[in-house]
Amino acid sequence: MRIYLNDSSLQGQFENAANFLEILQGFLEIRARYNVLRESFFVVKCFADRPVNDRETVRQAIASASRDQRAAIFAWLGKAGPFVEDSRQPEEQDYFECFGVDVTDGGLGEVGRRVKAQLDGQSFSFSGGTVNFTVTPLPVEHGIPEDRLGSYNVENYWDLVELTNAARALAPEITSWRELIIAARERFPKLWIPDSVFEDARLAREPFDGPIRDRTIVLLTYLNEYMEGRQADGSEGAISRSVVERFFTGDRALFSGESVTNQRDFVTELSFDDPENQGHKIFAHWHGKISHRFFRMHFEWPVPNDASRLKVLYLGPKLTKS
Repeated sequence: MRIYLNDSSLQGQFENAANFLEILQGFLEIRARYNVLRESFFVVKCFADRPVNDRETVRQAIASASRDQRAAIFAWLGKAGPFVEDSRQPEEQDYFECFGVDVTDGGLGEVGRRVKAQLDGQSFSFSGGTVNFTVTPLPVEHGIPEDRLGSYNVENYWDLVELTNAARALAPEITSWRELIIAARERFPKLWIPDSVFEDARLAREPFDGPIRDRTIVLLTYLNEYMEGRQADGSEGAISRSVVERFFTGDRALFSGESVTNQRDFVTELSFDDPENQGHKIFAHWHGKISHRFFRMHFEWPVPNDASRLKVLYLGPKLTKS
């Protein structure tokens, strides 16, 4: 599930920076506790320029925060994100409004695009303001007022307690490899993750590890995002190409294929049962890297054009150890 910060709801309604920073600090504390918010709470890159009051923007208000608080906010808004602009849902007739406010380039506009495309998406809004977004669902209108193309209801939060409850419901504590795979199947509908992954003795004999769990979810998020961005004919859309450019290229890419030598020397180890075709093997040397305990996650790549889901076939210790 993705949640998007409705930046349009920040309209200069805070009396002072301290009141705004109190809410931001509460959010950062929730974000630190729940991986789903660290990985799937999206914000626009220009959020720091939104008005907190008639004297200060977010960027200026942050200047009065404590050193640690300032560092945490800048790490989120300046680097970690995730950011709306990095995985924007394509839309040819790209104009969205809510309560007469143009939200096209903001978080709420992106939720509108996703809901229109039958993808998941919710929003979080600040209370108050000239236009009050503290209702749910929010009616996001597609198209200019003179030519509406559709209207989409967006589930909306504005209370940190409710956001906490949503995060808790979306991300129950995972304490075993089996629970990890089952939860991942529910969360990532564009991936095929068979029972054989957690039943594999190479993983089953390894003690469960929280950091590996968290990194696995990050990798699966990107693979699912890639598949969501593919066209019906299997061609890569803008979002899919962005995933490839960001995570499949470069010396430090998160995903890469084994060297030619390893492909030759470890054919057996890198071949996995095809969950779709009994008796058939898939040579899956492409993998996601998990540096903690030298784990790897192998998957079918490239994805066949007629495939609706990407097959994840192995999670466990590195297989190409000499």
